[in-house]
This record gives sequence, C-alpha cells and structure tokens, in this order.
Amino acid sequence: MTQQQESKLAWILALAADKDPAGVAETHAVVIGLLCARPMLDESALAGHLAALQVGELTPEEILEQIGPALSSLKTELASSELQFQLLLPTDDRPLDERTNCLGRWCSGFLTGFGSGQPVLKSEESQDALRMIEQIARATTDADSDQEAEESAYAELTEFLRVAVLLLREESLSHS
Repeated sequence: MTQQQESKLAWILALAADKDPAGVAETHAVVIGLLCARPMLDESALAGHLAALQVGELTPEEILEQIGPALSSLKTELASSELQFQLLLPTDDRPLDERTNCLGRWCSGFLTGFGSGQPVLKSEESQDALRMIEQIARATTDADSDQEAEESAYAELTEFLRVAVLLLREESLSHS
C-alpha cells in the first residue's frame, strides 16, 4: 500500500461507521459518488451532504475539521489529467471472495453517493456505465470456477469501474 493509499485509508476509517474492509470501501465510494455527481461542490457543502447521508457519526463541522484536506485531495485526484483515481479496495493478497464483496459494497456506496447528488445523465454511454455499476454491486465469486479466470474478471471490473467513475464525473461536469 502506498503512502497516499494509507493516508486515504486513515481518513476513511475516521469517517466510516464500521471498520471492516467492506464498510471502508463503501464509505470511500459514497464520497466518490457524491464528488462525481456534484464535482463543483466545495468541501463545506460536501461535508454537509456526507453528514446528511449519515456517513459515519460526524457533524459537518467535524467532517471538515478531521478530513477536509483529504476531501480536497480526492477532488484533485478525480480531476487529474493523469487519471490518478483509484478505488480503495483490499490488496491482491486478500482472498478473492473478500475483495469481490468489497467491490460490490464499493459499487453500492458509489450508487448511494452518486444518486444523492441528483446528477443529470444525458449520454447513453453514461447511463450504460451506471447500469453496469448496478450489476457489479451484485457480484459474487464461484468457488467452482477457474480461479485465474475469476482473478482476471475481478481486475477487469475494477478497471472498468475506475474508467466509469471518471466518465460519470465528466458527464456531470458538462452539465454543471
């Protein structure tokens, strides 16, 4: 885990109501979803939305005080022309079923945050991306399947999500 990922994990843990990896992934995704739906939100408005969504048990003021700089960092990461954005998920040394569960919870969290931002999606491509994220939220593993194929599918899904998130953010920016 890089120092940047460790820093994100620390602030997500501060915000997450539950400390298990799936809960952390879901909390990260709620923030990302909201930032994608409403990319022009300032940190104060974002903190208010997160508190209203009951992400953790912090007030908007406490969210700003404890993790305001991290929110700014995430906004910068999402806006980066170098495509720096990464999903906050368990590392590859964790069991595939745990990573897949976290991936599903990440998608659910993203849909919650994105939907709460009331985005306007006009392109067919962005609507398709959102439908795929809904499907990935229900992802499971099959113990009888070829593990190498399952690992490959997981990697493809995480890369798809990374690109879909950026696409949805860009669509929201164009309607801001």
